[in-house]
Amino acid sequence: MLTNRELIQAFYDRIWVAGALDEAQEFFDFEAEASGLMPDLAIGAAEFHEFVEALLSQLKVRRVTLEKTVEQGEWITVMASFEAIVLATGQPISGGGMLMTRIVDGKIREAYNCMDFMGFFEKLGLLPEHSLELCMTGQRLG
Repeated sequence: MLTNRELIQAFYDRIWVAGALDEAQEFFDFEAEASGLMPDLAIGAAEFHEFVEALLSQLKVRRVTLEKTVEQGEWITVMASFEAIVLATGQPISGGGMLMTRIVDGKIREAYNCMDFMGFFEKLGLLPEHSLELCMTGQRLG
């Protein structure tokens, strides 16, 4: 059986890097929900598949690196970074995020995500540069 760290790395490698969405159910408990990917919304397996598919239609993830991990019992918290290529432009991008998850019997039971989506969508060219700064001054985007 994989350690919790190995399970999370395998999850990123298979789902995000290899794009093997059909393998997602191998990593999740049937009752699992993920929070923090969409505002005020916990998503289940079907929504997770759609979420990943939507993002992977815009970029090719080259690598996900687990920079720091902290484990306590069933819980593991991960600070991860990624390297990807924007499919529309060929531009390399990088970013990071955090994941806190509870793993029971080798499956993800709960997952809480935190990612700078505003910065991520800036890098994809879907938001103007410095969007956060613009919003902080009261300017509207678009």
